[in-house]
Amino acid sequence: MAEICYHQGKKIILVPGQKDNGHWVCQFTIPEFKASEIGNYQGYPPGESETEQEAKMAAFKYAKKILDSSHVGQPLQFIAHGAS
Repeated sequence: MAEICYHQGKKIILVPGQKDNGHWVCQFTIPEFKASEIGNYQGYPPGESETEQEAKMAAFKYAKKILDSSHVGQPLQFIAHGAS
């Protein structure tokens, strides 16, 4: 089930899922992300988590880094390479 969070007034959509090995991952989407040519940014933080809550927190923190870096003019390459 998707969860909606906000950072700096921007919406972040979190969609957690459990893998076959029992670990959790969480996809994030930043709709209307202006730093992206496609208008949104979607990805996963690196690694897997033991719980759904840990996976959502990791995805939210990762998305926040992307938003924070986009506001200070830093390139997104250091973050984008780990997202899938």
